[in-house]
Amino acid sequence: MTYWIINLPVRRDMGKRRIGLALAVCWLVLTETSKAGPPFVTDDPEVPPVGGWEINVPFTLNRTPGSTQMNAPLLDMNYGLPQLQIEFDIPIAVSSDDRKGTNAGLGDLLYGIKWRFFDDEKTQTQIGIYPQMFAPTGNYREGLGGGRPNYILPLLAEKSWGKWTLYGNVGYRLQIALDEQSYWYTGAVLQREINDRLSLGFELFGNTTTVPNGRPDFAFNVGGSLKLSDHLNFIFTGGRDFVGDTHAMLYLGLQIVTKVEK
Repeated sequence: MTYWIINLPVRRDMGKRRIGLALAVCWLVLTETSKAGPPFVTDDPEVPPVGGWEINVPFTLNRTPGSTQMNAPLLDMNYGLPQLQIEFDIPIAVSSDDRKGTNAGLGDLLYGIKWRFFDDEKTQTQIGIYPQMFAPTGNYREGLGGGRPNYILPLLAEKSWGKWTLYGNVGYRLQIALDEQSYWYTGAVLQREINDRLSLGFELFGNTTTVPNGRPDFAFNVGGSLKLSDHLNFIFTGGRDFVGDTHAMLYLGLQIVTKVEK
Protein backbone atom coordinates (compact mmCIF):
# COMPACT_ATOMS: atom_id res chain seq x y z
CA MET A 1 0.00 0.00 0.00
CA THR A 2 1.50 2.05 -0.28
CA TYR A 3 1.42 5.07 2.11
CA TRP A 4 1.42 7.05 4.35
CA ILE A 5 0.71 8.13 7.66
CA ILE A 6 1.21 11.39 7.96
CA ASN A 7 -0.68 14.51 8.32
CA LEU A 8 -0.06 18.22 8.27
CA PRO A 9 -1.15 20.08 11.40
CA VAL A 10 -4.37 22.05 10.98
CA ARG A 11 -4.51 25.64 12.22
CA ARG A 12 -7.84 26.43 13.83
CA ASP A 13 -8.24 29.71 11.93
CA MET A 14 -7.82 28.33 8.42
CA GLY A 15 -11.53 27.83 7.89
CA LYS A 16 -13.86 25.03 6.98
CA ARG A 17 -12.28 24.31 3.61
CA ARG A 18 -8.80 23.78 5.13
CA ILE A 19 -10.21 21.51 7.84
CA GLY A 20 -12.06 19.48 5.22
CA LEU A 21 -8.84 19.07 3.24
CA ALA A 22 -6.91 17.95 6.32
CA LEU A 23 -9.54 15.35 7.18
CA ALA A 24 -9.47 14.01 3.64
CA VAL A 25 -5.68 13.71 3.75
CA CYS A 26 -5.93 11.95 7.12
CA TRP A 27 -8.42 9.48 5.70
CA LEU A 28 -6.28 8.72 2.68
CA VAL A 29 -3.30 8.10 4.95
CA LEU A 30 -5.36 5.79 7.13
CA THR A 31 -6.61 3.86 4.14
CA GLU A 32 -3.05 3.35 3.03
CA THR A 33 -1.94 2.27 6.44
CA SER A 34 -4.60 -0.40 6.69
CA LYS A 35 -4.13 -1.59 3.20
CA ALA A 36 -0.54 -2.26 3.19
CA GLY A 37 1.17 -5.85 3.69
CA PRO A 38 -1.28 -6.58 6.45
CA PRO A 39 -0.93 -5.76 9.23
CA PHE A 40 2.04 -3.51 8.38
CA VAL A 41 2.03 -0.41 6.20
CA THR A 42 4.90 -1.69 4.04
CA ASP A 43 3.97 -4.00 1.18
CA ASP A 44 5.72 -7.31 0.45
CA PRO A 45 5.94 -9.12 -2.93
CA GLU A 46 4.25 -12.34 -1.75
CA VAL A 47 1.00 -13.38 -3.45
CA PRO A 48 -1.76 -15.81 -2.34
CA PRO A 49 -1.70 -19.39 -3.65
CA VAL A 50 -3.26 -19.83 -7.10
CA GLY A 51 -7.03 -19.99 -6.69
CA GLY A 52 -6.85 -18.91 -3.05
CA TRP A 53 -8.32 -15.92 -1.25
CA GLU A 54 -6.71 -13.79 1.44
CA ILE A 55 -9.36 -11.65 3.13
CA ASN A 56 -8.35 -9.15 5.81
CA VAL A 57 -11.06 -7.57 8.00
CA PRO A 58 -9.41 -5.04 10.33
CA PHE A 59 -10.42 -2.14 12.51
CA THR A 60 -7.91 0.69 12.06
CA LEU A 61 -7.39 3.96 13.92
CA ASN A 62 -5.24 7.01 13.26
CA ARG A 63 -5.10 9.83 15.84
CA THR A 64 -3.76 13.28 14.92
CA PRO A 65 -4.18 16.64 16.68
CA GLY A 66 -7.89 17.49 16.63
CA SER A 67 -9.11 14.45 14.69
CA THR A 68 -9.44 10.67 14.68
CA GLN A 69 -9.78 8.63 11.50
CA MET A 70 -10.96 5.01 11.47
CA ASN A 71 -11.95 2.18 9.20
CA ALA A 72 -14.68 0.24 10.99
CA PRO A 73 -14.17 -2.12 9.33
CA LEU A 74 -12.12 -2.41 6.14
CA LEU A 75 -12.83 -5.35 3.82
CA ASP A 76 -9.52 -6.11 2.06
CA MET A 77 -9.97 -8.93 -0.50
CA ASN A 78 -7.08 -10.52 -2.41
CA TYR A 79 -7.18 -13.37 -4.96
CA GLY A 80 -4.21 -15.41 -6.13
CA LEU A 81 -3.27 -16.12 -9.76
CA PRO A 82 0.08 -17.41 -11.09
CA GLN A 83 2.59 -14.82 -9.79
CA LEU A 84 -0.28 -12.30 -9.44
CA GLN A 85 -2.53 -10.92 -6.72
CA ILE A 86 -5.79 -9.12 -7.54
CA GLU A 87 -7.01 -6.76 -4.81
CA PHE A 88 -10.26 -4.97 -4.07
CA ASP A 89 -10.84 -2.99 -0.84
CA ILE A 90 -14.11 -1.67 0.58
CA PRO A 91 -13.67 0.66 3.58
CA ILE A 92 -16.32 1.88 5.99
CA ALA A 93 -14.70 5.17 6.95
CA VAL A 94 -15.26 7.13 10.15
CA SER A 95 -13.98 10.70 10.42
CA SER A 96 -14.19 12.40 13.82
CA ASP A 97 -13.29 16.05 14.38
CA ASP A 98 -12.96 17.12 18.01
CA ARG A 99 -14.99 20.30 17.37
CA LYS A 100 -17.36 19.36 14.56
CA GLY A 101 -18.41 15.81 15.38
CA THR A 102 -18.29 12.51 13.51
CA ASN A 103 -19.15 11.40 9.97
CA ALA A 104 -19.28 7.82 8.72
CA GLY A 105 -19.90 6.13 5.39
CA LEU A 106 -18.31 4.45 2.40
CA GLY A 107 -14.73 5.48 1.83
CA ASP A 108 -12.63 5.43 -1.34
CA LEU A 109 -12.53 2.00 -2.99
CA LEU A 110 -9.12 0.59 -3.84
CA TYR A 111 -8.16 -1.58 -6.82
CA GLY A 112 -4.74 -3.16 -7.24
CA ILE A 113 -2.74 -5.85 -9.00
CA LYS A 114 0.55 -7.22 -7.67
CA TRP A 115 2.99 -8.92 -10.05
CA ARG A 116 5.80 -10.97 -8.49
CA PHE A 117 8.18 -11.14 -11.44
CA PHE A 118 11.13 -12.68 -9.55
CA ASP A 119 10.85 -15.63 -7.14
CA ASP A 120 14.04 -17.56 -6.38
CA GLU A 121 13.41 -20.40 -3.91
CA LYS A 122 17.14 -21.15 -3.57
CA THR A 123 18.03 -17.68 -2.26
CA GLN A 124 14.53 -17.06 -0.81
CA THR A 125 14.35 -13.74 -2.65
CA GLN A 126 11.24 -12.19 -4.21
CA ILE A 127 10.72 -8.95 -6.19
CA GLY A 128 7.50 -7.44 -7.52
CA ILE A 129 5.50 -4.36 -8.45
CA TYR A 130 2.09 -3.38 -7.10
CA PRO A 131 0.20 -0.58 -8.94
CA GLN A 132 -2.99 0.53 -7.15
CA MET A 133 -5.72 3.12 -7.58
CA PHE A 134 -8.04 4.79 -5.09
CA ALA A 135 -11.45 5.55 -6.66
CA PRO A 136 -13.08 8.72 -5.23
CA THR A 137 -16.23 7.05 -3.84
CA GLY A 138 -16.03 8.58 -0.35
CA ASN A 139 -17.61 11.91 0.56
CA TYR A 140 -14.78 14.46 0.41
CA ARG A 141 -16.70 17.20 2.24
CA GLU A 142 -17.29 14.89 5.19
CA GLY A 143 -13.66 13.75 5.34
CA LEU A 144 -14.47 10.25 4.07
CA GLY A 145 -12.52 10.35 0.80
CA GLY A 146 -9.95 12.21 -1.26
CA GLY A 147 -12.27 13.73 -3.87
CA ARG A 148 -10.04 12.71 -6.80
CA PRO A 149 -8.41 9.45 -7.96
CA ASN A 150 -5.01 8.61 -6.46
CA TYR A 151 -2.43 6.25 -7.95
CA ILE A 152 0.29 4.27 -6.17
CA LEU A 153 3.31 2.79 -7.98
CA PRO A 154 5.65 0.75 -5.71
CA LEU A 155 8.56 -1.64 -6.19
CA LEU A 156 8.67 -4.47 -3.59
CA ALA A 157 11.44 -6.83 -2.46
CA GLU A 158 11.83 -9.58 0.17
CA LYS A 159 14.63 -11.78 1.50
CA SER A 160 14.21 -14.65 3.99
CA TRP A 161 16.75 -16.69 5.95
CA GLY A 162 15.98 -19.17 8.72
CA LYS A 163 13.21 -17.75 10.90
CA TRP A 164 13.83 -14.16 9.73
CA THR A 165 12.25 -12.19 6.87
CA LEU A 166 13.18 -8.70 5.69
CA TYR A 167 10.99 -6.92 3.15
CA GLY A 168 10.56 -3.39 1.92
CA ASN A 169 9.17 -1.12 -0.74
CA VAL A 170 9.83 2.19 -2.39
CA GLY A 171 7.18 3.95 -4.43
CA TYR A 172 5.54 7.06 -5.78
CA ARG A 173 2.02 8.28 -5.05
CA LEU A 174 0.41 10.40 -7.76
CA GLN A 175 -2.12 12.84 -6.23
CA ILE A 176 -4.17 15.10 -8.48
CA ALA A 177 -6.49 16.75 -5.94
CA LEU A 178 -6.20 20.49 -5.34
CA ASP A 179 -3.91 21.55 -2.47
CA GLU A 180 -2.14 18.17 -2.52
CA GLN A 181 1.09 17.09 -4.16
CA SER A 182 2.54 13.79 -5.29
CA TYR A 183 5.23 12.24 -3.12
CA TRP A 184 7.76 9.44 -2.66
CA TYR A 185 7.55 6.90 0.13
CA THR A 186 9.53 3.96 1.49
CA GLY A 187 9.35 1.39 4.25
CA ALA A 188 10.93 -1.79 5.63
CA VAL A 189 9.85 -4.59 7.99
CA LEU A 190 12.06 -7.05 9.86
CA GLN A 191 10.00 -10.02 10.99
CA ARG A 192 10.81 -13.19 12.97
CA GLU A 193 8.89 -16.42 13.34
CA ILE A 194 8.72 -16.98 17.11
CA ASN A 195 7.04 -20.38 16.87
CA ASP A 196 4.59 -22.23 14.62
CA ARG A 197 1.76 -19.86 15.61
CA LEU A 198 3.34 -16.47 16.30
CA SER A 199 5.45 -14.06 14.24
CA LEU A 200 6.50 -10.56 15.34
CA GLY A 201 7.96 -7.64 13.42
CA PHE A 202 9.27 -4.08 13.59
CA GLU A 203 8.64 -1.52 10.84
CA LEU A 204 10.09 1.84 9.83
CA PHE A 205 8.48 3.91 7.09
CA GLY A 206 8.05 7.46 5.85
CA ASN A 207 7.36 9.82 2.96
CA THR A 208 8.23 13.17 1.46
CA THR A 209 5.78 16.06 1.85
CA THR A 210 2.19 15.30 0.81
CA VAL A 211 0.89 18.90 0.66
CA PRO A 212 2.49 22.22 -0.33
CA ASN A 213 4.60 23.72 2.46
CA GLY A 214 4.31 20.50 4.44
CA ARG A 215 7.12 18.42 5.88
CA PRO A 216 8.38 14.85 5.47
CA ASP A 217 7.19 12.16 7.87
CA PHE A 218 8.86 9.21 9.56
CA ALA A 219 7.12 6.58 11.71
CA PHE A 220 7.35 3.13 13.25
CA ASN A 221 5.09 0.13 13.92
CA VAL A 222 5.43 -3.03 15.99
CA GLY A 223 3.12 -5.99 15.51
CA GLY A 224 2.66 -9.44 14.11
CA SER A 225 0.41 -12.38 13.37
CA LEU A 226 -1.07 -15.08 15.63
CA LYS A 227 -2.32 -18.26 13.99
CA LEU A 228 -5.75 -19.23 15.34
CA SER A 229 -6.33 -22.10 12.88
CA ASP A 230 -5.09 -23.23 9.47
CA HIS A 231 -7.37 -20.69 7.80
CA LEU A 232 -7.63 -17.87 10.37
CA ASN A 233 -5.04 -15.46 11.81
CA PHE A 234 -5.23 -12.54 14.22
CA ILE A 235 -3.10 -9.67 12.87
CA PHE A 236 -2.10 -6.54 14.78
CA THR A 237 0.17 -3.50 14.78
CA GLY A 238 0.53 -0.28 16.75
CA GLY A 239 2.82 2.71 16.39
CA ARG A 240 3.25 6.44 15.91
CA ASP A 241 5.37 9.11 14.24
CA PHE A 242 8.96 9.96 15.07
CA VAL A 243 8.51 13.01 12.84
CA GLY A 244 4.99 14.19 12.03
CA ASP A 245 1.63 14.56 13.74
CA THR A 246 0.28 11.03 14.10
CA HIS A 247 0.12 10.45 17.85
CA ALA A 248 -1.23 6.92 17.60
CA MET A 249 -2.09 4.35 14.93
CA LEU A 250 -3.63 0.93 15.44
CA TYR A 251 -4.52 -2.07 13.27
CA LEU A 252 -6.46 -5.01 14.75
CA GLY A 253 -8.04 -7.59 12.49
CA LEU A 254 -8.73 -11.11 11.31
CA GLN A 255 -7.11 -12.63 8.25
CA ILE A 256 -8.94 -15.42 6.42
CA VAL A 257 -6.99 -17.63 4.01
CA THR A 258 -8.93 -20.18 1.95
CA LYS A 259 -5.93 -22.08 0.58
CA VAL A 260 -2.73 -22.87 2.44
CA GLU A 261 0.53 -23.70 0.67
CA LYS A 262 2.15 -26.88 1.98
